[in-house]
Amino acid sequence: MNRGLSRTLTVWFSIWLLAPICGSLFGQRFHPSDPMRVDDDRLIDVVAEPAELELSDMFDRFSNMFLPLGEPGFSEALNVNSLGEVPDSSWFTNRHCFNRMKTDALCKGPNFTAPPDVDSDWMVFRGKSQGVTPGFHIEDSKGDRYVIKFDPIQAPELATAAEIIATRIFFALGYNVPENYIVYVDPKRFKIREGTRVTNRFGDKVPLTETRLRRMLAKVHVTEEGLMRVTASKYIPGRPIGPFRYFGTRSDDPNDVIPHEQRRELRGLRLFAAWTNHDDTRAQNTQDSWIEEEGRRFIRHYLMDFGSTFGSGSVKIQDGYLGFYYSIPLDLLKENALRFGLNTPIYRKVDWPDFPEFRAIGRWESENFDPVRWRNDYRNAAFIRMTAQDAFWAARTLMSFSSEDLWAIVRTGQFTRGEDERYFYKVLLERQRKCGEWGVNLLNPVDVFGVRDSSLTFKNLSEHFGFTAPDSTLYEIVWHEFDNIASRTVRRLGGALQTREESAALPPLPKPQGGSEPFLLAEIRSIHPDFEHWARPVRVYLRPNGSTFEIVGVERESPLETIPMD
Repeated sequence: MNRGLSRTLTVWFSIWLLAPICGSLFGQRFHPSDPMRVDDDRLIDVVAEPAELELSDMFDRFSNMFLPLGEPGFSEALNVNSLGEVPDSSWFTNRHCFNRMKTDALCKGPNFTAPPDVDSDWMVFRGKSQGVTPGFHIEDSKGDRYVIKFDPIQAPELATAAEIIATRIFFALGYNVPENYIVYVDPKRFKIREGTRVTNRFGDKVPLTETRLRRMLAKVHVTEEGLMRVTASKYIPGRPIGPFRYFGTRSDDPNDVIPHEQRRELRGLRLFAAWTNHDDTRAQNTQDSWIEEEGRRFIRHYLMDFGSTFGSGSVKIQDGYLGFYYSIPLDLLKENALRFGLNTPIYRKVDWPDFPEFRAIGRWESENFDPVRWRNDYRNAAFIRMTAQDAFWAARTLMSFSSEDLWAIVRTGQFTRGEDERYFYKVLLERQRKCGEWGVNLLNPVDVFGVRDSSLTFKNLSEHFGFTAPDSTLYEIVWHEFDNIASRTVRRLGGALQTREESAALPPLPKPQGGSEPFLLAEIRSIHPDFEHWARPVRVYLRPNGSTFEIVGVERESPLETIPMD
């Protein structure tokens, strides 16, 4: 069988298996497995060793900026379950939003093993660069391997704190991330393994000598105790096989059947990145790894390198324009042209934290932050396809962090000054609120559905999070009988109920017809003077379960449009 035909058959077989996620192909609306909580994209054993992909940073940057990448047209995300949620997969695991993590788990994040041993030598076997801030790949006495990254010499704590805090946030959100540790190490612990080479400032590979090593380390801040503060990023499990891109699929991964630009967790990543100012969300900062677990081989997808988050630019304090414009700021050039150069960019109006007093914070602020106008490094095929439903999912997810949760996470950054810690936390909270309020209010905000005491219960997330006044919304609820086999509404069950309570009694159970028990369908409209579009119905489908019902589906009505980034 040729490779193309094999790939085609694999795709159709996988679509058949994923029908509960993508919707019924044959009439029946909901299946016994709905709502699917796990997308088993390890189903097909990836026996053949995948190719290690290399991606030119310049080609990636320019192709994303100037070419229409990904499938043409727009649609809602394809990998959601019948509740509109993202199932667990090799891409994403539902964590804090659906199963609240304890404080110690939030602070621990992905760190399930240990940092490198600082009481023994670290063997440098690969150098990142001889640039402004150096980095190394090291092996410790236990044989564990780490990527070692440093703070800019003019801004101690900046990049290390950002990397640690962001890692814990993105892990709790649900993404696969590496183990990252803040470690204080004596520079004398760095030893060179024979044959190690680094890239010099001209782009040439040269041997890493003791002189070069000490010259590189001279660019790193040293504490009064003579120690260097570093981020130790542990090698991820499995065999790294290169980055993933935010569009298309991997041709050598038979489980990768949904175009990446159609995945909700990658579209919604735009709002998470805006919240944390993770402008460096590009393919170069991702990694696929060929994993073997429980006798099955598959590819897991990671987000990497969080040094360019919040106010950090990894090797320096973040440039002021990043976060407001793309790195190639075509929209800024357009603004300047239309105003004949008489234009003051937004970032020039920002009251940034004082330097050097807040050098550990960098350019990190919330007053001028707008989640719609925020920009990452370059045009991202998944980000530009984010719809209101993707944004609602992301907003609900990021609002699952309480103020106490975020304070605990910020403290893992180990800032020396309390002023830095408090300022960082204040901005993080304010940006969270802006992202949450914008995303939740895009749609009818009723959510968190359940059945209790013969009633359908729900929450108005806008009121719950304090975006609107309590009890300011009137709900209109209409019940229907729903035929799941034929996937159609059979009849209306009574008149419309208007209430300000976040619950509605279930109607009398319809009698079974034709041997199948009927489902219930509740249409909920939210009437609020400030949000006319909340009157678009949310449809909640309830499946019979003994003498009661269970939630099997949620359908949100919204215009099929994206949130522009161009």
